[in-house]
Amino acid sequence: MLIILTIVIIIIIWQLVAIYQTAMSPIRENEKEVSQIAQQQKGLHTITNFYNYNGTSSYTIIVGLNEDNEEHILWFNDKKEIVLSKPAKEGIAKEDVLNFLDTDRTPKKIISVSLAMEDEEPLWEIKFKDENDRYNLYYIEFENGVYYQRITF
Repeated sequence: MLIILTIVIIIIIWQLVAIYQTAMSPIRENEKEVSQIAQQQKGLHTITNFYNYNGTSSYTIIVGLNEDNEEHILWFNDKKEIVLSKPAKEGIAKEDVLNFLDTDRTPKKIISVSLAMEDEEPLWEIKFKDENDRYNLYYIEFENGVYYQRITF
């Protein structure tokens, strides 16, 4: 009985790993393709961060270093075209984004801070749970931290 249980657990783990790898494969392939485009078109030699954003449209955002070792951010649409390219210094640093969180809901737990884009406006997206355990998406403009939108559910 113990041998059968061990075999069943191994099979379940093996299947879960296979499902995860299959699900992540398109994301990894997309990141690989946009990394190559970023390197060829914008000279980014080191990619430091990836963000995938799915709002009214889907975007892949890459943060990387160019040939002058300056941090640069590229926003790609779902056709793998660069729709916006900005030096990181033109916007708010990720470490400073929470300073712009101005809401009547008290964040209980910050889930993530990531780059986004809506209506061709580069944004920072702050995901958090409030004191009532509601999930909040809070958006501020990338350049100046001005409030853009909040979604609560």
